[in-house]
Formats: sequence, C-alpha cells, structure tokens
Amino acid sequence: MGGPAEIFFQPEDEDDLSFFLKNLETNIPIFIIGACSNLIIRDGGIPGVVIKLGKNFAKIRLNNTYVSVGAACRDSYLAKTCAEEGVDLSFLRTIPGTLGGAVKMNAGCYGSYLSDYLISLTLIRRDGSVTEMKASDFKFSYRNSNIPDDAIITNVLLRKELDDPSRICLLY
Repeated sequence: MGGPAEIFFQPEDEDDLSFFLKNLETNIPIFIIGACSNLIIRDGGIPGVVIKLGKNFAKIRLNNTYVSVGAACRDSYLAKTCAEEGVDLSFLRTIPGTLGGAVKMNAGCYGSYLSDYLISLTLIRRDGSVTEMKASDFKFSYRNSNIPDDAIITNVLLRKELDDPSRICLLY
C-alpha cells in the first residue's frame, strides 16, 4: 500500500500556502494530509497536489484567555503541553492526528468536543484567500462540521479551561 503523490507541497507559512493556491490551476485537485494516522493510500498514489502543513503550522501559544494552535499540531501533544500549563484539553490526549483534521470532524471523547472550546479559526481557501471565522459561523454535530471542503485550516483559537496542572497530568 502507498503510492506516490503526483505533487507534494509543504508550505513554509500561511503566505507561502496562499501564494501557492492562488497560482495553482483550478483543475488540479488538492488533498490535505495531517499526521496520516487514519490514512491508507492506494498503490496508484494520489493525483494532483498533496499538501502537508509543516512545523511552522504546529506552534502553540497561550495567553490569559485563549490557546492559539497551528493546525499541524498533534492532538496528544497539545493536550500534554496545555496540561503542563494548567489548561485542561485532556480529552484530546487519545485522539490521533492533528488539530486541523480534528476541528474539521469535530473530534471529541469523554463528553467533550472541539466545538465546545472553539473560538475561531483561520482558513485558506482554494483561491488563496485567508479568512478568520468565528465558531458561530459553523454548524457542528457529532463527528461533523460544515467547514468548507475547499478550505485548509491553518490556525485555531481555543478557550482555556483552567485546572490544577497536577490533576490534569494524572490523566496521562
């Protein structure tokens, strides 16, 4: 299993991704991959462009009211990092993959879902336009959202759920 990508693109940052998409012919299909934890690629490969967000899309920044996270951040790493800072996103610890895919599918467990914490997200559309949208702009349901299929999530703002770091860390 596992054929080649016709074209593989790993953007350096949002500007790089936006420029690439603006200049990509509209008839060329794109396929976004994250951690590939639930992906099987057929022997024939993937036609068009495969886009994988790299390390510059995996940064975590915490302030007094929210957590800003790049879409390429692994869910389990985010949960662990936040727990060390007293922010309880522990429900993410067992969810494979990266945050962008987890938001798109409204991942969750133990009674918590990403939509419960989502403040806003940054999207780059197929035409290269960059848009920040509020959580209320979307409809979320069990393992589903109406985040457009032609959009690539690049960054997410999550509300902080504070707790005692030693109690959160015990969950790991």
